[in-house]
Amino acid sequence: MVIKTLDARHFDEAFALSCYAFQATPTDEQTEAARTTWSHHNATHFALMDENQLTSKLTLLSLSIQLYGRTVPMGGIASVASYPEARRQGGVRKLLHHSLETMKENGQLLSYLAPFSVSFYRKFGWEIVFDEVHYNVEKNQLPRPLATLEGTLTRVPYQDNRIKDVYKKCLWHGMLERDEVWWERKQEENKEYHTVLYEDAEGTPKAYMVYRFSESKWTTKEMIYHDGSALKALLHFIGQHDSMLNEATITVSGSSALHYFLPDPLTKATTKPYFMARIVDFQAFIETLPFLADGQFTIRIQDDFATWNDTTFALTIESGHARCIPTTEPPSMYMTIQTASSLLMGYKRPTFYKQADLVTGSEEAIDRFFRTLPDQEPALHDFF
Repeated sequence: MVIKTLDARHFDEAFALSCYAFQATPTDEQTEAARTTWSHHNATHFALMDENQLTSKLTLLSLSIQLYGRTVPMGGIASVASYPEARRQGGVRKLLHHSLETMKENGQLLSYLAPFSVSFYRKFGWEIVFDEVHYNVEKNQLPRPLATLEGTLTRVPYQDNRIKDVYKKCLWHGMLERDEVWWERKQEENKEYHTVLYEDAEGTPKAYMVYRFSESKWTTKEMIYHDGSALKALLHFIGQHDSMLNEATITVSGSSALHYFLPDPLTKATTKPYFMARIVDFQAFIETLPFLADGQFTIRIQDDFATWNDTTFALTIESGHARCIPTTEPPSMYMTIQTASSLLMGYKRPTFYKQADLVTGSEEAIDRFFRTLPDQEPALHDFF
């Protein structure tokens, strides 16, 4: 079996595998839309071939994210599929390893993916970094309209350039930096939804929400806001529909803590792992972080899938900048690449990893290291 990079000539064969694996029966319109997306500049398609027969495949997306206020390249793994007769033979493992090597060569520091199985991708170094929370709000728990709204709410097309402006102003750690191709994709996804834009009293766009409602049920698909007053305006907008609704589902990033701002925080909420992430190149990644304090550390990273990370690193932090090199010195702390990915992305408070024995070693060194780390929880509002 060999790994091959696919091009436009292979679309029909690869699309047939996706349809089979995901039990989909697309319309002609959906097929042609997928054909157009296939050829976008930021997508590379890898397949495992057995005598010219495509057995497994995945797509590697070249994207950019915000990492604590900095733009860094990220490789997104999508459309992973195998025919049943080719499963459990290591095909996806080979494709993932090939993708990691490609990402390292491309300078992509991180990789994101939406897992069909968390335990499956953990074996290859990915770890939960983003949660999604679905708030199911009953009629008597709906947000209450404000007595006075400072600013204006306007229903607009999702294509309105002010929507893009809001998203760019609200870019947060972990979020995708959407290019024009990605915005076109989002516009297609949201064409059957409504979009409301909030502008403050000075006319500055500060928030938007993508939603729909039917049969007295409200569903929020995307909710982006700049600050607390902008969030209150969006909740006010939902509340203004109270005579039309029996319930509402509001879906947000796990870091939003939306229940804190609802009139009844005892709302039924379902938290689900959303996306996983993986550090592709530990040495390059950690040198990108904006550290909060100086220090010197030796860190043993265990990475059974990407051997270039599987070593001990000497980390020196001075004036917020880090230098990281392999060393033969004894380590002062130990962690797997999964833990490093989750910890350094800020998924949980650092003490969680210590108390769960996910970071072990010298307690004094661990505590000092934790005090150097940037303190932001990640958010993600996209899917692939």
